[in-house]
Amino acid sequence: MVFALCLCGLIAFQWVRETDLRKTVQEKTDIIHNHQETIQNLQSQLRTDEGEIKRLDGLKSQLTATVKTNLQEISRLNKSLDKLNNENERNVHQLEIYKDALQTANDNIKKQNEEMKQMNEAIDQQNQSIRKQNEEMAKLAGNYTNLVAKWNAQQAELAAKATNAPPKK
Repeated sequence: MVFALCLCGLIAFQWVRETDLRKTVQEKTDIIHNHQETIQNLQSQLRTDEGEIKRLDGLKSQLTATVKTNLQEISRLNKSLDKLNNENERNVHQLEIYKDALQTANDNIKKQNEEMKQMNEAIDQQNQSIRKQNEEMAKLAGNYTNLVAKWNAQQAELAAKATNAPPKK
C-alpha cells in the first residue's frame, strides 16, 4: 500500500509537472505562433512597402525628369523673354526717336504753314497793288489812246490845211 500510495503521489506529481510543462509548451507555442504571425504580417507589410517604394521611386524619377524639362523650358523661356525685352526696349527707343522726328516734322510744317500764310498775305497785297497799278495803267493807256487819237486828229487837220507851197516870207 505504501508503495501504491507512493506511486499515486508520483503520478500526481508527474501529472502536475506534466500539466505545467504542457502549459509552458502551449505558451511557447502560442508565442511562436504569434511571432510567426507577426513575421508574416511584417513580411506582407514589407512587400507592400517595397511595392510602394518602387512606385514612389518611379514617380520620383518621373517628377525629376519633369522638373529637369521644366527647368530647361524655363531657361529657354527666360532667354526668349530677355530677347523680347531687349527688342521691346529697342522698339520703345526707336518709337521715341520717331515721336521726336514726327514732332520736329510737325513743328517744321507748322512753321512752313505760317510762312506760307505770310507769303500768301504778301502775295495778296502784291496782287492788290498790281491790280491798282493795272487799273492806273488802264487809265493811262486810255488817256494815252485819247491823246494819240487827238494827236492823230490834229495831225490830220493840219495835213488837210497844209499845202505843199513854201511858206510865205
